Amino acid sequence: MSDRKYLIESRRYVGDDGKIIFDKWVTSAKVIEVKHNDQYLVFYPLEGEHAGKKHYIPFTNIHVVKEL
Repeated sequence: MSDRKYLIESRRYVGDDGKIIFDKWVTSAKVIEVKHNDQYLVFYPLEGEHAGKKHYIPFTNIHVVKEL
């Protein structure tokens, strides 16, 4: 059975053109930790420039989480 992968998309900031710019990461269910009391999602991206580095995203900044 293959490991489940998820796309996490975050509302990051407003760009110079006034549009919201999103960051996207791919991670697996095995490297996601949900901090309910602190209202954070903690994960390690599997791909891209920041692969393997711990990321913290406040629940309020999460735009989309979907299974790939």
